Amino acid sequence: MLAYYIQTLNPFIWQWGHSNFGIRWYGTAYLMGFIIAYLLMKRFIKTGRMRLPREKLPDFVLFVAIFGVLVGGRLGEAILYRPHMFTNFSPPFPYWGLLKVQDGGMAAHGGIVGVLVAVWIFARRNGYRFLNLLDCAAMVAPIGIFFGRIANFINGELYGHVWHSPLAVQFPTELIFPPQLKEYRRVSPGAVHHLEEQIVVRHPSLAHAMAVNPRLTIVNLAREGHPFVIARLREILPPRIPSQLIEALLEGLLLFLLCYFIGRRWWKEGVAAGAFATLYPIMRIIGEQFRDGDQPKLIFGHWISLGVIYSVPLLMVGLIFWIWVIRRKVQPATAELSRPGARASPPDPVGSGTPSRNISK
Repeated sequence: MLAYYIQTLNPFIWQWGHSNFGIRWYGTAYLMGFIIAYLLMKRFIKTGRMRLPREKLPDFVLFVAIFGVLVGGRLGEAILYRPHMFTNFSPPFPYWGLLKVQDGGMAAHGGIVGVLVAVWIFARRNGYRFLNLLDCAAMVAPIGIFFGRIANFINGELYGHVWHSPLAVQFPTELIFPPQLKEYRRVSPGAVHHLEEQIVVRHPSLAHAMAVNPRLTIVNLAREGHPFVIARLREILPPRIPSQLIEALLEGLLLFLLCYFIGRRWWKEGVAAGAFATLYPIMRIIGEQFRDGDQPKLIFGHWISLGVIYSVPLLMVGLIFWIWVIRRKVQPATAELSRPGARASPPDPVGSGTPSRNISK
């Protein structure tokens, strides 16, 4: 029998007592993505790739991070996957399900739409070139996705199908978040109940916690390194594909390399954004084949996850947009940016990279 790796990582870097509040790896992953995006865009400005004054870069990154990634991702999660969040009002603080970020839930498709809207608003209000800013955002966005998928692995969520391989991983969080389809093989309820009884017999002090939330208590004991619990979980948990790491490589690292290369090689406005809008759904569709998809639907006799369903229209729109920007004639104001490796000169005040005094705010 193979000795699979059992994922007992704690999602908290620091936790406030036994509460559900603290510094999480998930939030830190977003922060790392924003920091690296800022550093890369700072480089883009220096080389002339990004037509934005350096002093405006912090405002741009902060605006897109808050209103694009965070707000867009959260609204996308509620609209696309969990509509009940809008009507869920219950303790604890902050009471409204949409604001309970401690419970997780960020949709990548919602974040993409949010970033698109945020970049457009920022460019429109300040008089900068929308497609140029969108290109630079698209070149660095996969870095955030990469860190997000690593955080998904640490959280023990979005795991894959059963896989008997030395590289397979066992996730104790499967006790809390079982696969949505029976075909994906669930943990035997009888085996879990037997483990609960054994824990109470061996550790009477845990009887109250086991009575309140037995499965969460088991997961927490595993994260604390309890040898007996870990040994028993190894026997009852099915080994699964670490699909989070596969998606981190596809949607994160590989997509970043492709978009970064295309954006550095072709300066024509919209090309890098079109590459991201086309290649991301392709990477997402491939990655979804390895994981237990979100709320799968039976379509033509096959179970298709919502992640795939939402990626298909994005792929179609992205491909149309990419073809359009490649075929369109370059306007004089953007001609210098269309030359591969060309260095942009300081833009003119009106209709280019610098805000005009005549533009109403």
